[in-house]
Formats: sequence, C-alpha cells, structure tokens
Amino acid sequence: MDLRSIIKTLSQDEKAELVRLLRQDLNVPRIDIIWSAINRDQMILCPHCNSNDIYGHGVYKGRKRYKCKACKKTFNDFTGTAIAGIKKTNEFQEYLSLVVESVTIRKASSIIGVNVKTIFDWRHKLLSSLALVNGQAFSGIVECDDKQLDINNKGDRNLDRKPYKRPSDRETRRGVSNDKVSVMVATDRNGNPTMQVAKIGRVDADSIEKTIGGLIGSENVLCSDAHPSIIAWAKGKQLEHHTFVASRQHIKDKCYHVQHVNSIDNLYERWVKRFYGVSTKYLSQYLNWFVFLEKVKKSSTQTLDLAKNVAVNAKAINTYRSIEDRYSDLGFPQLSKT
Repeated sequence: MDLRSIIKTLSQDEKAELVRLLRQDLNVPRIDIIWSAINRDQMILCPHCNSNDIYGHGVYKGRKRYKCKACKKTFNDFTGTAIAGIKKTNEFQEYLSLVVESVTIRKASSIIGVNVKTIFDWRHKLLSSLALVNGQAFSGIVECDDKQLDINNKGDRNLDRKPYKRPSDRETRRGVSNDKVSVMVATDRNGNPTMQVAKIGRVDADSIEKTIGGLIGSENVLCSDAHPSIIAWAKGKQLEHHTFVASRQHIKDKCYHVQHVNSIDNLYERWVKRFYGVSTKYLSQYLNWFVFLEKVKKSSTQTLDLAKNVAVNAKAINTYRSIEDRYSDLGFPQLSKT
C-alpha cells in the first residue's frame, strides 16, 4: 500500500483530520501552545490599568498571579485574554488549528467533541483577539476601496418581519443603498491589508477617516477608484492620490493601480462562502479573521502566530463583550421589506 499516494488524494481538511486522529491513536503529548506563545522577556503590565508597577501574588490553579500596586487588582498571564475563564484548555488549543483552517462551527464541534454553542463562544473570543491585527499602519503605496455587503440579520430572534428561508427571498436594491453595509478595504504593497466596517449605506469622508484615516499619512501615496467621498477625504488629508475608472484605465506609470485591493475583495468573497452568510452583528469579527489569515498565509507557524495574538491581547474579552454595543452603534433601520 502506497500511503504517500493515498495522502496526496486527500483534501487539506482530510489531511488535518488524519493528523489529529494519528496524534490521538499514538498518544502524542500535547504541546501547550498558549504557554509557549507567551514572551517571558516582555514586560508584564496590569490588564486593568496598564501599569507596570506590579509584584508576584502567589499561585492559583497552577497559574502565577500578580498584584498591581496602582489599582490593587490581581491578575494572571491570561486575564483579559480570549482564554480567560476557559476550562477545557486542551480542546481550546486544538481549536486554534481549526481556526487557521477556517473550519465551520459544526465541523469543529464534531472533531473536538465540544458543544456547538461552546465553539461559537470560543470563535468570537478568538476573533476578538485579532482586532489589533486588523488595522496596522501602511507603508508606501496604499490602495483602497469601499465594498458593499447586504445587511444580514442571521440569528436575530427579535425581527419585526418574517425571517427569510433563503437569501434569495430578499429583494435588495442594486448598487449602494441603506440596506447595505459599507466596508473600507485597504492594503499596501507589503501584504498589510485591513477591512473595517464603515457605516450603513454610502461611505463619506468621516467614515473613511474613522476606519483607515489613522493608518495613512502624508508619506503614503493613495490609489482608488473615483469615489467622490474618497477624493474629498484624500484632498482634505493632502495626500498624493491617483484615481481610476475601470472602464477607461487600469494602471498609471506602471506602478499606480488598484489590483491588489481588488484581489483582496475577491479572496474575501470566496473565503466567506463556506459560512453560508455572516451576520452583520459579527461582520467585523470575520473581517479580523480573514485579514489575519491573509497576513500569515506564507507563515509555517500559523497556529503559533494565532496563539501569540491570543496570549498578548489583554483587551480581547472587552472587545468580545462590546460586540452588541458596536452593532447598535451602526444605527441602521430594521428592514421589514427590502
């Protein structure tokens, strides 16, 4: 039996599941990837007040605790992070590799043997850890675009209309309208994309500034389509700005174009299809996920990269708990018929 040829016929998901089954059958010891991701040389800060005036305060349940002299609160290495309060830490760490593989909730539940609701909770805590990844300063030439997505009330139990049985039941208007949510997409030429929920309906200069304004400076060169709001915003920031109309021109001076940001748009559309619709309430979470995967796609240690983000982001739980508030802040109308 030629095992190598058989393995080549397997999909990536099947190969990953084979590795997990072999690890279980051979009793391969688990690597505590969360602990290995912690940088012990990094200065320990209080997750409550960000002070570095702390001291050791004993051990609780095998984890070293600290106390802050400034705010008098105690904490451990994982306080405020996505892993805080999680009891099934072994299963949670196994789920890290499934997040990297973009496995759906029900399939992850089946593989790990954990309840679907628990996996759902873990997913959004993890994705909250990636908020810092989705929004890092650009360098050089920057391409940007605004992307419209249908408002999705998936999972909402308080609709003032009958739920749609399928997406095709919804009659949305074509183009930009108030029954769509706008997402600002931008990337530089160094593989540093960002995707941020801007507002309901057409983007304006204020929503552009709110999403990507802090990432672009006067040293950058901006490329975009001829969206009037983007033009007005770039003029207000005094940026060198090159615009394109797809039907007339695709590239200027052999280096100014929007092909990278258009590629990001297309990659996101193909990636998100596996989830059969993403609720607008959780859209920013999935954008964090996609941006992270794009940034680490060439890395050989993707699971460890994810674990590092989980271990260092002490604001993840606050981000997770504010999902409902950020969703309400969008301020869109409940659509009875669209």
